Amino acid sequence: MAEVLSSVTDAIGGTPLVRLDRLTAQAGVDGTILAKLEYLNPGFSKKDRAALGIIEQAERSGAIKPGQTVVELTSGNMGTGLAIICAVRGYPFVAVMSKGNSEERARMMAALGAEVILVDQLPGSAPGQVSGGDLALVEQ
Repeated sequence: MAEVLSSVTDAIGGTPLVRLDRLTAQAGVDGTILAKLEYLNPGFSKKDRAALGIIEQAERSGAIKPGQTVVELTSGNMGTGLAIICAVRGYPFVAVMSKGNSEERARMMAALGAEVILVDQLPGSAPGQVSGGDLALVEQ
């Protein structure tokens, strides 16, 4: 029977390692190559680990108190991780994104309870791509 976890946060970071023996055999080298399957985190990214660490450190240091709002400039993965952690821990979460980011990421964060604020891109920016100038606009 599979392990039953108390919280989705308990699933963060326990991602499996897989041996890639075929790669070493094909390359004709001795050694071991391992792949860490970070996409098996709840938010499908290694950024879940960072999001959990940031919130835990903020709680330990007193930088965040129950009910305070967390705001993050994000292009997706960190925002998704924070949306998960904030939902579980009861912190309102605001994700500020450029309109050049993927609509699916914004929808995912909203589905996780985040308020998503989309900021216009600079004139001439490529749709679907976020430039440094676009990020500067978001920071304003």
